[in-house]
Amino acid sequence: MKRRAPLTRRAVGVLVAAGVCLVFARGIGSQELLAAAGLLIALVAASFGAVYLERPSLRVDRFTRPDLVSVGGRTEVEVTIAETSALPHVHTEWKDRVPPGLNGSASGTLPSTGVAGIGSRGRTARYTVTALRRGEHQLGPLALTVSDPFGLVVRRRDVGGTHPVIVLPEIIALPEIPALTASRDGSTRPSALHVGVGEDDIIARPYLPGDAVRRLHWRASAHHGELMVRQEEQRNDPEATVLLDTAAAHWAWPDDDPSYLPAFEQAVSLAASIANHLVDADYRVNLFGAGDEGLAREISARSAASGLRSSPVGGMGDALERSGQHVEEDELDAALLDLALLRPTRNENRFLDLSQVTAARRAQPVIAILGDVDEGDLSELTAVAHLSPLPIALLPAGARHRTIDLLQLAGWRCHVGERGESFSALWLGTSGPATTTSASPTGRTRGRAGRRNGGDRGGH
Repeated sequence: MKRRAPLTRRAVGVLVAAGVCLVFARGIGSQELLAAAGLLIALVAASFGAVYLERPSLRVDRFTRPDLVSVGGRTEVEVTIAETSALPHVHTEWKDRVPPGLNGSASGTLPSTGVAGIGSRGRTARYTVTALRRGEHQLGPLALTVSDPFGLVVRRRDVGGTHPVIVLPEIIALPEIPALTASRDGSTRPSALHVGVGEDDIIARPYLPGDAVRRLHWRASAHHGELMVRQEEQRNDPEATVLLDTAAAHWAWPDDDPSYLPAFEQAVSLAASIANHLVDADYRVNLFGAGDEGLAREISARSAASGLRSSPVGGMGDALERSGQHVEEDELDAALLDLALLRPTRNENRFLDLSQVTAARRAQPVIAILGDVDEGDLSELTAVAHLSPLPIALLPAGARHRTIDLLQLAGWRCHVGERGESFSALWLGTSGPATTTSASPTGRTRGRAGRRNGGDRGGH
């Protein structure tokens, strides 16, 4: 809200009228005009004193529904102004500060308190904002412009504190791909009947020479009329690791605002979408951040009737501000909250830290969402690839041919996307052959200017 002079046009007109009355009063010696001039001046002075000398008690409370919203979602904001004042306020304009990550018209006029409103009263304003960027955004403070009952004097005040609105990364529905239904050694995912059993299943099969006698299943043998042996079928919940590169230098384009990296935002959204997709497919997902920022979550597979399948916000939003603490009701909700608050790592002198992944030593598919990584990061990426039966690397447009070559030699299935390409297209590419570095010139994109000098870059 622009800074406004304390006197309105009406007040200026009143003062001009008072001046005219003074001039004519002195010219013709009229006491009536002199009294009228004094009355007009006193009215402006009284209005000024009423607005600027009065110190009303103000309390501002904000309520948002929901507390959590995804990118592109909307949230309703209710602002309650509790005021204790000795004078009525006929005209009060309000404007709430809306940060750049949110969009909405947050201004208006509060209803008049009237003479009957003298004392303690409350007034309410409502508006709607749309989430544009993930992260934690602060609404407020509230700017109030108060006017006297005659509309002669105005005063602008910033009141109340701020209120957080957390925006979760956008979740895109991804199609099924065959690449995750079988590992490199040919073993397949467990059937849906076996997922979630919780313990080993015991089945019987015909006796074969060499089977131990102690494994004979006598009841099954009597039922089938031939010797049968016990065979335990180990429950096999599928697991996958989603690895997100959090190094800011790997996602920076020359024309990007340093405080906002669109490529990194897309990477975070892709990580959230893949994690949600794998949980939907009954995978247990291990989500890690490869950088200084701490990001490590284990997300259990869940049935299709629970959690975020109907809403990416779940039921966690209403509990965010109980005693000033975040309340986590669900593992996937908690992981999405971590991603919402994740910031890119600004330490350019440190290679990717993948120790959490290599320490786990789990033979499971690894989906790595990587920026334009440095060669110094390849040793740890190679170690991860050797542990995984299905290492998939999703890279942005502009990844260098040398980097792609080394990743592929290390065992990664590389898929390089075009800038602005949809998540679904890049995800579907993982079911096809890996990207090679023999791309045509039309498939190449520009590199990170001023950051690195060597190496051609590949396109999709």
